[in-house]
Amino acid sequence: MSTNGAWCRSKFSWLLPMVFAAGLAVAVAAGAGMAADQTVSRLLAANDVSILFPPPKTAVDMANLIALSDLAGPTGSPQRLWSDDDFARFLALTESPEFPGVPDSGVSRIHLPDGVKNIGAWFVSGIRIDPGAPGLSQEIIAQFGRRPQIRLIVQPVTNGPNGVKVHDIAGHLLFDFTLDPDPALDGCEPFKRAKPDDEAFRDVIRDVVALRDQLAAGKFGGVKVVTAGDMNVHPGLVGPSARSFRDALKAMLEKHLERKRFNAMAVAAVEVAEPWVFVSMLRPEAAFIPVPGPTLDGMHTAEMFSVIGGKHVVPQPATNNQNPITCRNATLQKPPLPVADRKGVSTSEFIDGNVADSRVLEIVNIIADTKQSQFFNTDCVSCHTETAQPLARNVKNFAVPGVSKAVLPKETWNVRNFGWFPSFQKGGVAPTITRRAAAETADVVSFINSQLLDR
Repeated sequence: MSTNGAWCRSKFSWLLPMVFAAGLAVAVAAGAGMAADQTVSRLLAANDVSILFPPPKTAVDMANLIALSDLAGPTGSPQRLWSDDDFARFLALTESPEFPGVPDSGVSRIHLPDGVKNIGAWFVSGIRIDPGAPGLSQEIIAQFGRRPQIRLIVQPVTNGPNGVKVHDIAGHLLFDFTLDPDPALDGCEPFKRAKPDDEAFRDVIRDVVALRDQLAAGKFGGVKVVTAGDMNVHPGLVGPSARSFRDALKAMLEKHLERKRFNAMAVAAVEVAEPWVFVSMLRPEAAFIPVPGPTLDGMHTAEMFSVIGGKHVVPQPATNNQNPITCRNATLQKPPLPVADRKGVSTSEFIDGNVADSRVLEIVNIIADTKQSQFFNTDCVSCHTETAQPLARNVKNFAVPGVSKAVLPKETWNVRNFGWFPSFQKGGVAPTITRRAAAETADVVSFINSQLLDR
């Protein structure tokens, strides 16, 4: 399973929300995206729809983040977007994700630090805006429908005697923009085909365009910021524009997000240094429930990645990303798609085995291909290791186009797709964007520019 992100479009992002893209063409070190008079393209760029915040280093930096404790819905909303009940459920399912009576799969139980159990410790590390989870190919839309969403990537940050600490834990909060769905295809209940509310989502896109144009005109902090270029920390969130642009982003989220759109969450959590546990959660009615992994056995909800363990990926996934796209899988379907009927690849093949670089490339190319791989046929660990693992192994001919080298994952321990990675080996916190996140963003930009942008 998987945090797309969360996990491959956030391991349940199709079931309910999405977020922003942020672009960077100017040097962050010397001007944080300041540019002279440049003509702004009408078309959106990657950094406009996938917005990555810079990780905080000091308490002062935290003022430029969006706190979940301070994020409400539209004017007059009775409570925070992430309510006390939903936050408590998120913590409980992170620490105890499996249903009662399910056999032990070998996945370790995570015990979260006390400091992250306070909603005041949680901040938005990324925003991604997506016009169609779980994917935008015609084959995927035919099976699942198209689900526009805003996804918030959220991470805990605590400030203690030793200073600011970013924890190696990430959640995804997914908000849908959909109408009453179409019936599910045969054998695919309970997942009806999503019907997009493009009228409501176009309002989101208009605000994204307006923010991009205001940055370019120097309306935030008196500096002109250009967002085109390789994906990176959003240039509007560093330098003089940071605070006022952050305020504008918060206002945009509070304008468009509300409780009724909030239907899914996901988490990738680690207790100390490892292992990482991935869990997806769905709100079919009043309360969130854990979701059996679509590439697992139909019972188990959690998947684990351990760098130092004897078996690195547990349980062994049975993916289906080499068969034609189908809505049949192992998530809440009775019966689940039999393992014998699945055909696919996962990074566990080379993480837990010894294979040639050519085979590693073949595997990660399939996982990064948004037309072949998505939440319902690819496991979380694969989506969260398809970039860091080949880079750490120095796999020949592996490249990540469209992403600044400054934000590529440089350690085997980094399982972030789009967010912050605190390195316990090297120290510091690394903003991170993977090839999978870039491929999804490229699809988003193309679809919005061709079909949703005002003419």
